[in-house]
Amino acid sequence: MKQEVILRMRNVRFQYNKHKEVITDANLDVHPGEIIGISGENGSGKSTLLKLIIGLLKPKEGIIERKGRLGYSPQSLILFDNLTVKENFRVFGRGQGLTNQQIDEQAERIMELLKFTQYRDTLVKNLSGGTAQKVNFGISLLGDPDVLVLDEPYQGLDYASFLSFWDIQFDLRARGKAVIIVSHLIEDQSKFSRSLHLVNGRLQSCNRKDCPECCGGDGK
Repeated sequence: MKQEVILRMRNVRFQYNKHKEVITDANLDVHPGEIIGISGENGSGKSTLLKLIIGLLKPKEGIIERKGRLGYSPQSLILFDNLTVKENFRVFGRGQGLTNQQIDEQAERIMELLKFTQYRDTLVKNLSGGTAQKVNFGISLLGDPDVLVLDEPYQGLDYASFLSFWDIQFDLRARGKAVIIVSHLIEDQSKFSRSLHLVNGRLQSCNRKDCPECCGGDGK
């Protein structure tokens, strides 16, 4: 039986200028219920790849097909410092076409899951780095996305929050959602449905035996 594809990349190429091609020939099929890990050396183009996936950048060549709603958590914070946590959820939720009631209900659920409800009325600039990172990630969950795209989303999280983060990913997978996550942590490998390594602008299958650069293996 043919498996459903909710996101597809075919022969995608991208360059910021004529002298440097970052993505040379990226191909990817994403299926419901997958958690796909992506790793690669610094400067290999991982963040660029994610921006292409969600549509922040347009490929120079190739096609990207998307089905359903996408959520995105970039590596850098995208929050408004002079707004409260609740107000940030409102801004980003309205940008997705959600009503204030929908936003507030979802935001409360997300804050409870990630354990930062006590900061709902706190200005972002007064949050700790770890809590701000939770908000940054939490906003990506608004609208219950079909494909969640995460760029090293748990930097600065404490261990309990790290566990909560993965509980959310496993729940998404169980509900037929897909997650694409950039991670360099070796211990994450067991959580992924598939591990991919970005090398020379191309995605290649990655495992502990054959890809020591990202999996911590010995290549033997």
